[in-house]
Amino acid sequence: MGSPKALLEYRGRTFLQSILDATAALGLQRFVALGHDAGKILVQHDLQGVTTVTNQEMAAGPIGSIRASIRAIESHPIDALLVWPVDFPHVALDTVQLLIDRFREQDNPAIVIPEFERRGGHPVIFGRTVFDELLSVSDSVGAKAVVHADPERVVRIPVGDCAVIDCLNTPDAYQELLRRNDRLLQ
Repeated sequence: MGSPKALLEYRGRTFLQSILDATAALGLQRFVALGHDAGKILVQHDLQGVTTVTNQEMAAGPIGSIRASIRAIESHPIDALLVWPVDFPHVALDTVQLLIDRFREQDNPAIVIPEFERRGGHPVIFGRTVFDELLSVSDSVGAKAVVHADPERVVRIPVGDCAVIDCLNTPDAYQELLRRNDRLLQ
């Protein structure tokens, strides 16, 4: 991307700030996993009330951040980890609330995933029952292996929010998001 994705702006806020604001509005205990750009990110964000976790396994990919987060919350009375990658900053608050509600209604299932047009997306809720698997899964397969290991324990929630599959992982994808937003504002 040319700069840390967490610092890209959308609707006047950084990607990270958008997610922090949403999780605060939802009343969630907030943990943020930071990697090699931690210094730049910390300078630009007020993380008061947020527990920061350092991902020491950057080469592992996203599973490294998930592992760091699980290790940080193991001693807390937390039922689940909401994994909200920073490159999905525009997921609607109502969508995330729906996932949380379904997790609570279904007596804490192992995994809750939003789906848009039958495609799984983010954020994903991982219940405590799969934390050990997430800690031990190989880097090459990551969290997807845990999701696919037993389809019976995965609750898939159809949503009308295309942002759950709209990964902003390239400059072109980011520019397209900005163009779509400009069209909405006109």
